[in-house]
Amino acid sequence: MNRDRSGVRNRPEVGLRLRVIAYTWALSEAAFAEIDAFAWVQRWQIERAWHSHTYRDRRFAALIACFSCAATGATGSGGPCRTCEGIGRLNLLEPPGSPDQGSPDSARR
Repeated sequence: MNRDRSGVRNRPEVGLRLRVIAYTWALSEAAFAEIDAFAWVQRWQIERAWHSHTYRDRRFAALIACFSCAATGATGSGGPCRTCEGIGRLNLLEPPGSPDQGSPDSARR
């Protein structure tokens, strides 16, 4: 029997399995390298598995529903909500009433 330095038996199929896993992981990393680089530059969150990568912009976690209008964008009288300026959501990264609060791209900046 083959034994390593600590006296534990070596099983050949374990070494083969680890080599296959390492090769599959390296192939996955090579396939996703360009997309991962773009996501890293954009500061996106990257979750990796051997067969897939998931990307998420962390800034979307800063978006919450407007508490004043219950995310409808309108007040009870039918006018636009003054807190969210009729959008229905607030960006925690920007204070209410800031110039970017009402723009559609406010979550992307």
